[in-house]
Amino acid sequence: MQTTIRNTILFIMIILISPRSYSELKETNDSAHSINAYKVSFSTDKVGRKIAISFHHALLEIDYENNFLVADLNDAERTKLISHGLKIDVASEWNNRYQKFQKKWNTNNVENKNSFALAGIPGFECYPTVEETLSQGQRLSTNYPSLTDWVDIGDSWKKANSQGGHDLMVLKITNKQILQTKPKLFIHSSMHAREYTPATLNLDFAKLLLEQYETQPDIRWIVDYHEVHLLFHMNPDGRKIAETGISQRKNTNEQHCPAGSGTGNVGVDLNRNFAHFWNVTPDGSSGVECDQTYRGTAAESEPETQAVSNYIRSIFPDARGPNESDASSVDTSGLHLDIHSYSELVLWPYGHTTEPSPNDLGFVALGNKLAWFNQYTPQQSVGLYPTDGTSDDVSYGELGIAALTFELGTSFFQECTEYENTIKPDNLAALIYAAKVSRAPYLLSHGPELSTILLNGSEISSSVSAGSSVKLDVIATAKQTLLATNSSYINKVEYSINTPIWEPSAQLIELNPSDGLLDSSEESLTAAIDTTNLDNGSHTLFLRAFNQHRQQGVVSAVEFIISDNNSPTPSFTANCIDLNCSFDASDSSDVDGNIIEYSWLFGDGDQGQGVNITHSYAAAASVTVELNVTDDAGSTSTISRSITISEPIVEPEPSSSSGGGSLHALGLLFLCSLFRLRS
Repeated sequence: MQTTIRNTILFIMIILISPRSYSELKETNDSAHSINAYKVSFSTDKVGRKIAISFHHALLEIDYENNFLVADLNDAERTKLISHGLKIDVASEWNNRYQKFQKKWNTNNVENKNSFALAGIPGFECYPTVEETLSQGQRLSTNYPSLTDWVDIGDSWKKANSQGGHDLMVLKITNKQILQTKPKLFIHSSMHAREYTPATLNLDFAKLLLEQYETQPDIRWIVDYHEVHLLFHMNPDGRKIAETGISQRKNTNEQHCPAGSGTGNVGVDLNRNFAHFWNVTPDGSSGVECDQTYRGTAAESEPETQAVSNYIRSIFPDARGPNESDASSVDTSGLHLDIHSYSELVLWPYGHTTEPSPNDLGFVALGNKLAWFNQYTPQQSVGLYPTDGTSDDVSYGELGIAALTFELGTSFFQECTEYENTIKPDNLAALIYAAKVSRAPYLLSHGPELSTILLNGSEISSSVSAGSSVKLDVIATAKQTLLATNSSYINKVEYSINTPIWEPSAQLIELNPSDGLLDSSEESLTAAIDTTNLDNGSHTLFLRAFNQHRQQGVVSAVEFIISDNNSPTPSFTANCIDLNCSFDASDSSDVDGNIIEYSWLFGDGDQGQGVNITHSYAAAASVTVELNVTDDAGSTSTISRSITISEPIVEPEPSSSSGGGSLHALGLLFLCSLFRLRS
C-alpha cells in the first residue's frame, strides 16, 4: 500500500516538474504516444520480478506486497503476458487518478505552469543535474590529482552530430604512485535517462573513495591496489530530457521516432544496442523505432554504445573462448557493474537465453554476496522472455569478464529520503565489496568475510607505544550472503603487516579461535601483535578468512600507529525497554592516561555526551549505536553495536459487562493500526 501511494505521488511529481503546458503535453501524447495503463496481477514475487525484468521499459507502478503492477502496454505486449496465463485488466484506478490530474493541470494558468521550469531538479534536490555531476567529477579530479584521471571516452549522439550534447567522461581512481597491474572495476550508470538514482550513487561512490582515502585504511587499500573506473552518465542527452520530468528512456537519436521527441519515445534503447548478442532472439528487443526497446539499425550503431564498448575492451583482456559455452577461468580478474533503477534486483548473465552461463556458479555466489548488502533479489537476468543487446554482452559475452546489473529502489524518480536513508548506504556498502572482489570475482565470492575487526577494542586506527602489543579481535563469517550457509564454516583467518597479503613476500600470521575451535559459520578469533621490531608511524594490517574448502574471501585492511601514546579502549553496554535505552561506557579504559570525552551517535541522527546516558527513540527500529572515546593525549577510539528498538506492547482494555468498552477498545486498536499503516 505504501509503495502504491508513493509511486502515485511520484508520478504526479514527474508531471508537475515538466515545463511544458498541458495542451502541449496532450498534443504530443495524442500524436506520438498515449499511456495505455493496464493492471497485471501475478501470483508470487518470483513471477512479479520476472515481469519487472521483461517489461522494465513499460512499468508505471509496482506493488510486490499486493501482487500487481501497472504498465504501459501495447497490444503485442498484452498478448505476450496473456500467453503466460497472467490476468490483465484496464488499470481503472490508475487511469482515473491520471485523468483527474490532467483536468487539474488544465485549469492552471500559463504563469503557474511556467513556474515549474527547472533550475536543477526541483523536488529531487539530492540528484545533481548532468552539468552538476560532470562539474563535481572534474572537481574531484582536480582536488585529488595523484589519485584520479578525468578521461573523455567518447561523445553523446547530439555531440557526435554537432547539436550540442556532451562528452562521456570517466573518472579513473587509483593511486598513480603504485605502478603495478591492478584489478579493475568499471561502473557505468544512468544508461536509461529517466533513472535518477544510478548516476548519483556512482558519484557518491567516487566521493567516498577519495574523501575517505586518508582516514580509512579499508578504503585506502582499495584505491592503492585497484583501478576504479566510473562513468556517471552514459546517456547525458537523454537525461537532460528526463530532468524536465519526461519519461525518456532512450538516447536522443532524432533519426528514430522523431515525432516522439516530446514524449520520451525518440531514439535508440542503448541497452539493446550492444554487440555479440545483438538481435539474436525473436523477443529480445524491438525493431520498431518508437518502441522503448528499439535496438537500432545495427549493433553498436549509437555513439554512446560505441564509446562504452570500446572502453571496456581497452581496460579488460579477452578472458574466454569464442563459443557461448566457453567459461572464463575462475581466477579471472575484473568486474563490470551496470547501475539502473528500479525493481530491487541484482542480475547476472545470460539474459538472451534461459540457459545459465558457463560461469553460473561464480555468478550465483557473487550475486548473492552483493545482494546481502542491499537485500535485493539476486537472479539470472532473463525474465518471462529473453533480452538481447544488453551491456554485459561486451564485458561477459565477448570478453568473459564478470558483469552484473543493479536495479536500484522502487521508482525511476526516487524520492530523496528513500535514496539518502536506504538506497545510498546499502548500495555503497555493496560497491565497496564489489571493488574488493574485483581481484577475482568468480573465486573470492565463495569465501567468508570479516564482519568485525578491532584493534585494542577500537574499530578505527589505534595507537600504541613502542614495544607494546596490539590486541587484534575479529569476527569471521560465512553468513554475508543470501545463500544458505549451513554447510560452510570458518577454517582459518590470517593477516600480514604492511606487505599486501596476496604478495608472495608477505609474512602470514594466523589468528587463534577464541573458543579453541573452528567449527561454525561464524567465529571469533584473536591475536596479539608484537610491535617490538616495528618503527614509529602507521602500519597496515591486511586480513582474509578461509572456509573448510580453502576458499578465501575478500581482503580487509586496518591500521595501527606506533607513537608515544596508547589509544583508549572503548566499551559499552546497552539496556533497552521499549523505546527507551540506557548506555553505560564505564568499562572503557586507558592504560597510560585518562578518558576525557565520551561521545555517542545513537543511529537516529541524535548525539550525546557522557559516560552514562539515556536516549529515547521515536519508533521501533534497528540502529547502529557508536561510541567515541578520547583520551587526554587527544587519541580517539571507536566502537559500535547494533541495537534493536521495540515498540511497547499495548494490552487491550478489559471488556465491560455492557460490551461498549470492548467495542471502544477495538475501535482504538483499529485506528492505531490504520495510523501505522499510513505513517
